[in-house]
Amino acid sequence: MSFDLYVWKAPRDLDSERAAAMIRGWQEAGGDPASSPFEPSTDVGWFYRELRRDAPGLAASSDATPTQGGGPVWLATTDEPPARVVRVPVTSDTSRDALDEVDALAAKYDLLVFDGRTGRLSFPLEDLAADASATFWPGGAIQAAVAGGIGGLIAIVAWLVGIPVLSGVLVVVGGFLVVMAIFTFVHEGRKAWQARR
Repeated sequence: MSFDLYVWKAPRDLDSERAAAMIRGWQEAGGDPASSPFEPSTDVGWFYRELRRDAPGLAASSDATPTQGGGPVWLATTDEPPARVVRVPVTSDTSRDALDEVDALAAKYDLLVFDGRTGRLSFPLEDLAADASATFWPGGAIQAAVAGGIGGLIAIVAWLVGIPVLSGVLVVVGGFLVVMAIFTFVHEGRKAWQARR
């Protein structure tokens, strides 16, 4: 078993067949990442940099030129140079964790992933959102209700205690949790209502 995964940011208005045809045409023309039909994006550059750091066993290639730095990515002070595409060869030796890392980073940067074996184009961030909505009731609903209840309790107790500054901060934090729980219920409730219609 040997195939390639291709990761890019744009164009996004593709289905699996059009993506396969575009990649096939590009590969027939030499497959140079710098001349690929994909649009350059700093998100692809960041994806490549983090992938190399988090899954060094993958022999990924790209037109990206990652900034070299010894510190964590989140402490970076400059933006990553844009890149068009990342090619990730997958063999029988590739671990499931490495493939999960590709999906997680693609979701983080809202990138597209084309699986050369199945010919499937996926949008990991959208897939993640769909999965979260599908599993919201009842587990996620209970968690949102508990978070909102705890936030309300924190806000009320902080308001009653009245410690200067600290109470104000706790009221804001508790209020934020309540608002986010309400927003989550409204959002997921609308989705559930539309799905029933």
